[in-house]
Amino acid sequence: MTLRAAVVGVGMIGSLHARVYAEHPETELLAVADTRPERAREVGEALGARWYADVEEMLAREDVDLASIATPEQGRLAAARACARAGAHLFLEKPLAPTLAEVDELIREVEAAGVTATVDFMLRSDPRYRRAKEALKEGTIGELCTIFARRRLTVAAAEQYAPWTDLLITVAIHDLDVMAWLADSPVERVYAEGVVRRCGRYGREDAVLGLLRFASGAAASFETSWALPPTMPAPLDVSLHVVGTEGGVFLDGAHHGFRVVTPEGFFLPDLAHWPVGPEGVEGDLRAHIDRFVRALRAGTPPPVSLADARYAQQLAEALRASLERAAPVALAQGAAS
Repeated sequence: MTLRAAVVGVGMIGSLHARVYAEHPETELLAVADTRPERAREVGEALGARWYADVEEMLAREDVDLASIATPEQGRLAAARACARAGAHLFLEKPLAPTLAEVDELIREVEAAGVTATVDFMLRSDPRYRRAKEALKEGTIGELCTIFARRRLTVAAAEQYAPWTDLLITVAIHDLDVMAWLADSPVERVYAEGVVRRCGRYGREDAVLGLLRFASGAAASFETSWALPPTMPAPLDVSLHVVGTEGGVFLDGAHHGFRVVTPEGFFLPDLAHWPVGPEGVEGDLRAHIDRFVRALRAGTPPPVSLADARYAQQLAEALRASLERAAPVALAQGAAS
């Protein structure tokens, strides 16, 4: 049976969700909703879906099996609650909410509604990151020693997001989730240092460097920023280095080695996350949505649980506390999946 899908919040990411559902052989894009009517209409008409300026009106008129919630995190709880109570399974953007208290409320709402939910930690559906996980699980590289992750964006991202959200829960949270997933061990303590430059006017950091210590004895470090100039050839500079006692796994770049030179400049296009090709949206986002659709049809666990997403946000909050205290922060023992 084809799953009837809707998307709440059709900014840049939400419009990609909508396009995936419109193109996917096992989903039908019924509707989109956005508080900006002109944007909802633009995306809906382009994809042949009905459009709404209010999620409650959409749910009253449409019989939705699956809803993507791609609003800013401040509106995610209300939208998720409405869709869950209407019986729709949820594909949630991250972070789940601005605070852990609201995350816990969202999780309670989903559990009470009895629907299935997953979170868009799409790196877990990237074949390179999945191979790193397999290498650790199989013992190919021995016992885990260290993980290093880097995620650098340009100032364009800061100008778009820094006025209303935080670098740790918006950007670094992807790598925090990946590091916890790879290490498969609770984090005992974290430490972070922040650098404030242009984003000081928003009360935000331009860059954060952090350390995580796992109960297993392994350690991880990360670097994240949105400070590079827009002339960067790669819109997203990413790296993952996993070192074990018998070897390592090393990933650099989201461009898969593809380079473009034109009279206008030198480019390293992102081919990993959500490239749009002749057959539509591809890459990690498409793969992650596809895994969730298949899980719903098979009645199997989703690719990322709400507990996984909460844990990544707990790490982000602990790192925020470390920045504010200028000291390491210990975490209570809890299972990292």
